[in-house]
Amino acid sequence: MSDQDIATDEEEFHSSFRIFLNAVEMLSSSPEEQCRLMGNYNVAWELKEDVQAGKYLVGRGYLTPDEEAWVQALAAALDPIDTQVLPSGSGADTNLVAMSHPSWAPARYLAAEVLLKLAASAASNAKFLRLPQSAA
Repeated sequence: MSDQDIATDEEEFHSSFRIFLNAVEMLSSSPEEQCRLMGNYNVAWELKEDVQAGKYLVGRGYLTPDEEAWVQALAAALDPIDTQVLPSGSGADTNLVAMSHPSWAPARYLAAEVLLKLAASAASNAKFLRLPQSAA
């Protein structure tokens, strides 16, 4: 792998990791906040997909084995949530019903824990992307 390929891979990782962190932060929020942050459109499906995409961050050499285990655990915790049977589409009421379903409660709790476990990598990510310290 050339130096250019390594730099491109690192940039791609950090961009993807930031998207994942943002999704996990949203997942750890209240149903009302989740809907607001996701624009009240197909929130259950979009949020589940965005968080589960974190599994593609594993095995790339940027996260510790412990951090990778937390990412995988969160992705796996969303597997039982069947977004196909939850209300979907646009509108605050529809999405709030979907995100208030009890199946999301354990995932919300786990998402908050994952954010704590990824704090060091999140800080490195914010530094790499030149984000404000509050973004870490």
